[in-house]
Amino acid sequence: MTGATSGVFRKLKLPLIALKIMLSFALFAYVIAKVSPRNVWVTMKHADPKLLAAAAGLFLVSSLIGSWLWARLLRAQGVSIPYAKAASYYFVGLFFNNFLPSNIGGDIARISDAAKHADHVSPVFSATVMDRLIGILAIGLLAVVASVAVIDRLHLYAIYWAILIVFLVAAAFFASIFNRNILEAFERPFRAIGARKIERGIARLMDDLHGFRSERGALLAAFAASTLVQISRIYVHSLVGLALGVRISLAYYFLFVPVLAALISLPISLNGIGVREGAAVVLFRLAGLTREEAFSIPFLTYILSVLISLLGGLIFISRPPRRALGKHLQRRKLARTGGGGASPGEGRA
Repeated sequence: MTGATSGVFRKLKLPLIALKIMLSFALFAYVIAKVSPRNVWVTMKHADPKLLAAAAGLFLVSSLIGSWLWARLLRAQGVSIPYAKAASYYFVGLFFNNFLPSNIGGDIARISDAAKHADHVSPVFSATVMDRLIGILAIGLLAVVASVAVIDRLHLYAIYWAILIVFLVAAAFFASIFNRNILEAFERPFRAIGARKIERGIARLMDDLHGFRSERGALLAAFAASTLVQISRIYVHSLVGLALGVRISLAYYFLFVPVLAALISLPISLNGIGVREGAAVVLFRLAGLTREEAFSIPFLTYILSVLISLLGGLIFISRPPRRALGKHLQRRKLARTGGGGASPGEGRA
């Protein structure tokens, strides 16, 4: 892995982002062409504002629970961050997830913020990886249970098998953290090609993940919290559906929402735009919805998530003035007391 290779990646970065944006808008335009924009507007404009507000409130609560979960995993890795600060980092991550042309932009933002409280970035990175992994496990388990509930009504065996395989792979990787020899398999490919720097980074990550073996209480609490988060997000879709006058079994949401989550996580579009709506039309039509209803449920849910994530944007843009104010107050305090030097946490935001 030489400088030439990294140079190639840098050259391809912008064209790939441009391709994702074009693909997203092309898919979105195609889906819009298949549904009636006028009927979509009619469907949306009659939505119950109280139920939409309840859906937004539930999404906010689920995000607060998600931030607690991430903070708990950080603490298990020896990175103690006050909950309010961890929540602010988490919401900034939500904001960047929605407004950066990358599926991991939000994770990079919160890792960067939390790393200011650690000696190395590795424990923060491993806690964030574990957060994602437990989330996949939780939503995968819910989807497997939903598959059993609707298998007699919908014979979507390809989807059922895909859900089961993803869940089993995630479960196997999760189980591997308890065995360092298994985790070493992730280091061997880089060792074989002589990428020593990457190998050392992977080894440190695997060591940190293996460290979770002695934090089973934290893992259990994290899984319970993650399951609650995923159930909440599914109920957000259900509340949006109810706001639009859609009355279908909850089992469909428990089956379809995890599939949509998996599809929009693929790095082929801009934040899932186009992919989300196209897949939703195909899936929710199987539950008897019109194209306009099937389009509107995930689209409105996405709009609500974007609105909630704007809180993270406000937190982010407020940082420079708050940091400057904090330094100014610290200097005044030092001037009054005649002390010298700044406190260890000065300027952290």
